[in-house]
Amino acid sequence: MRIRSLFACLPALALLAACSKTDAPVRIDFVGATGLTSGNRTLGAGDTLVTHAYAVGNDQPLKNLRIEVTYEPGPAPILYPIPTSSFDANKAPQPLTITYLDSLLPASSTGSGRGTEALFANGLMARTTSGKETWTYTATDASGQTAARGYHLTVHKSDSAAVFHSYPLILRPLPNLAARPASVRDSRRVFLNLRYGLLLPKYALLNKTNVGANQNSLQGNQKLIDLVAVANQAGTAVSLATPANSANWPTANRQLTVVHAVGLTPTQFTNAANAASFQAAFDASKPYESPAGSTSDKTTGPLAAGQVIAFKAFDVNDKPYYGLLQVTAFTGGTNPLLTCQVKLQKY
Repeated sequence: MRIRSLFACLPALALLAACSKTDAPVRIDFVGATGLTSGNRTLGAGDTLVTHAYAVGNDQPLKNLRIEVTYEPGPAPILYPIPTSSFDANKAPQPLTITYLDSLLPASSTGSGRGTEALFANGLMARTTSGKETWTYTATDASGQTAARGYHLTVHKSDSAAVFHSYPLILRPLPNLAARPASVRDSRRVFLNLRYGLLLPKYALLNKTNVGANQNSLQGNQKLIDLVAVANQAGTAVSLATPANSANWPTANRQLTVVHAVGLTPTQFTNAANAASFQAAFDASKPYESPAGSTSDKTTGPLAAGQVIAFKAFDVNDKPYYGLLQVTAFTGGTNPLLTCQVKLQKY
């Protein structure tokens, strides 16, 4: 994804947090303002945040902006023993680092030299398991000089000891025909890892430039994705599709998630509370049937409030696990909104 350079000073930049006092070759800061995250925070599982990162190359044009996030422990849910006091912390999931953005910046319209600027808005979703995540933003100029800033997010989940993992989801896929620039559509967090409960934007999965070493630097993230939220052209319907339903990624990176229709009531969804009940619901379910009579276990078709999906997914080591997804609300239009609740087995 290319990021548009800004060549004029912006009023918001007066609010930059912890501005550098020296005129370094490269500078990167976070814009501090109401509603923006610019420092360490403690928050709830699955909270959504926005950071505005401002970078400037004082001696050379900016060349690259890279964002990485490290999860400690890894974001996989933990199945604690009974009693929980016997848990061995050495068996916690290993830390996981994801490259969230690796983008070439367009050349400065003012040529080489001072004044090359870029402002990037990063919308993110906090982890759904207890732990810490460290976000690091690094700007690099044409001569290889770098500057980096970061912050820690700490999540405390009250039901971490439950025998199953659960979390809420808010999905906002834009219709393909919406009057929005591609950069806005690409920033929507609609690519879901079911086990971790993480939502990623398109720019965390695809490099849109064919230059240099970063051409395929994000392909490894594609293996993380189990489901993709897709809106129809009018925005009146949203469905969930598996990566295997698309030909846009290398075959080896398309997770073979299976989605089935299951006739559970809201009460039955609430009462399903262990791995056996999730797998039993999946085994009793069936592929989705279209109005034309064809069936598919790779896409749900249009979703409605109250609908429950049973799924079989696979982790990065191809180990299967089962779970349920309930649609709690849906609003269609030019900005469709799908709200869900997910439950899945721990192991």
